[in-house]
Amino acid sequence: MTQEEISGINRVLDQHLTETGKQSTNPVEANAILAEKGILRNSKSRPGEPLRKLLKKGVFSHAFQSAGKGSHWIIPHSSNINPIVPQSDNKTNAILQKQNVSMKNDINDLKRKLEDARLKYKPDKIEYLLIAEAPPDNIERFFYYEDVRKHDYLFLAIVEALYPDQKEKFLSSGRCSHMKELILCKLKTDGFYLLDLSELPIKFLNNDLSEQLPSLVKRINDVVDKQTNIILIKATVYDAAFLYLHDKGFNIVDIKIPFPSSGRQNEFQTKFREALTCTEKFFA
Repeated sequence: MTQEEISGINRVLDQHLTETGKQSTNPVEANAILAEKGILRNSKSRPGEPLRKLLKKGVFSHAFQSAGKGSHWIIPHSSNINPIVPQSDNKTNAILQKQNVSMKNDINDLKRKLEDARLKYKPDKIEYLLIAEAPPDNIERFFYYEDVRKHDYLFLAIVEALYPDQKEKFLSSGRCSHMKELILCKLKTDGFYLLDLSELPIKFLNNDLSEQLPSLVKRINDVVDKQTNIILIKATVYDAAFLYLHDKGFNIVDIKIPFPSSGRQNEFQTKFREALTCTEKFFA
């Protein structure tokens, strides 16, 4: 990689940090930004991996790992010419430990908030377990939050497939939070429940989705039995999870369903309805 290319990457990421007011970014978020601008292609199976390889080569001297080798990469503004580099002295180790504890507490708080919102609409008996990729990076758009005013792609697509009249009324109401609550309650009554392969938004991940599979299996076992119909949503979820879950004995519907955005909404409707028809319980 040339110095000009490195400078170009720094300019884009610096601009992102300036515009968002963030102190730093991470490989997953940064690589997504660079890929969108056509600067550095991302990896579908391992988001952030291309940039992570450059970081490991020391291409960006201002970037560092939060607690030394093997820990999370932190990418501050390139003007930060004196980044915090982990040292072996007790004072620095104590600071890093405190930072890591704080970050862990924040992540655990986020997990609890998402799980509380999800459990509110958990059916007594789950007939259809839907597995999407991850909560949105903008967590305010979480599927189970009632007050979501825009970009509620997955919720709207599922409601269009199951209850088209309800979707029209919901949109006509200006996306009334009470009406979304009623629709979520109907999903609950009809036995639909949504989990995510990753418990946290993709921007928090340092590794690929497949490393989330053991956790997913535990979470699936906590809510369903081996006869429950499981439908995977998004190609990345299907590619990472289908064979793994099938080999574990789960009842996985073998249909790759695209995420309902970026012009693939109609394809989602076709594939999602096809998946439901395969269960011989819905649209049969």
